[in-house]
Amino acid sequence: MTKPRAIPEFATSDAEKRRPARLPELPGENGDLATLLRQAAAAQRLVEERLLADLGVTPPQLAVLQLLGAHPGLLAADIARRIKLTPQTVSLIIANLRRAGLAREEEGAVSTVSRARPLTLTGQGETILRSGRERVEAASARLAEGMRPKRERALRRWLAGVAAGVAQPGAADPDEL
Repeated sequence: MTKPRAIPEFATSDAEKRRPARLPELPGENGDLATLLRQAAAAQRLVEERLLADLGVTPPQLAVLQLLGAHPGLLAADIARRIKLTPQTVSLIIANLRRAGLAREEEGAVSTVSRARPLTLTGQGETILRSGRERVEAASARLAEGMRPKRERALRRWLAGVAAGVAQPGAADPDEL
């Protein structure tokens, strides 16, 4: 049996040990666009997580509920494609929604191309969806507070292009700003 090797310690002074760890600064408006977009998305997701916590759902779970509310009978694979998550992740989300009594498989219906069963919301799922949607829409409206309508439209167009994987250079028409 071999003895595990100790991890070497780095030489640090006592002053360095007492100094609190320095957090990286946010890049600000001059930062890399991809980094800013990631940080903005993370900040918004945190807001949404807090808003939905007492409902017992996460933002991805609410996204699945929204799709099922708008398109009852979707298959898990369809949901995964639409919300850009892996099929495995969507399967876990759906399993959790089913366990919580928010979604169920449609009775008697089976896909013609696979054994997958179409999904639908339960009454409780519809209630959670309405409440969650109201909260998230209010948070979304706060994002655009004070923004001129033309700027908001340009921003929405650009974000939709990014989400679709189609870069839209110049999506913000200078005349609209």
